[in-house]
Amino acid sequence: MINDGHSGGVAEARIAGAEKKISVLMLMPGSGLGSAFIGQDGLPLTGQTLCALETAHMIAPLHLLGLAGKTFPCGCGKDWGCVEAYTTISGLPHLLAEKLLKYPGHELAQSTAPIKEKVLSLRSRAQKGDALALEIFDFQARVMGLHVANLAMALDPGIVIIGGGLMDHEVTTPEFRGRYLRLIHEAAQPYLWPQQRGTIKIVPAVLGDLSQAIGAALVALYQSRS
Repeated sequence: MINDGHSGGVAEARIAGAEKKISVLMLMPGSGLGSAFIGQDGLPLTGQTLCALETAHMIAPLHLLGLAGKTFPCGCGKDWGCVEAYTTISGLPHLLAEKLLKYPGHELAQSTAPIKEKVLSLRSRAQKGDALALEIFDFQARVMGLHVANLAMALDPGIVIIGGGLMDHEVTTPEFRGRYLRLIHEAAQPYLWPQQRGTIKIVPAVLGDLSQAIGAALVALYQSRS
């Protein structure tokens, strides 16, 4: 009936907008990057073929990130440097390999654990102050901030919601979430239009895994009223 990312965006937009008529952009970094844009009517932008807001596969501005010429592969098959490869779990093996060049003596450089186990340990390492892990998530936050600014030019949202596992209250600390959101905001600000600076709010998602089910119900409700 509806894309799960779009559905989650509908539910989170209802909470974030406090039932006001306001447009909302939601980005959900996890194994991949889910995206949704919710209009002032509370419904998601889906497009002609239901492919709208697949923003994960837009091009990351690598020249602003110190990675000019280094396009990480993406599962979608595109080779132009998809944002998803620089903001989600799918790209962590490549980001870890880059950072280990700077930290050759790091525990993960010596570890014989599978790469999946190594990258999945990064979130907890970052929350314990591990410099390598913090640099990786700081980098991902900056990429996300530039992505927000790029999308804001086209969509002009009133609120940007960040979801996904990095905003999960059960496994991340307030300090970790606050740092990630702050860096997104700082990276986005220089590239927003002047009238957007100070007006676009960037906030964390709050509903977790319930958002998709709640959003699907809300879509059915809204459509029944039209």
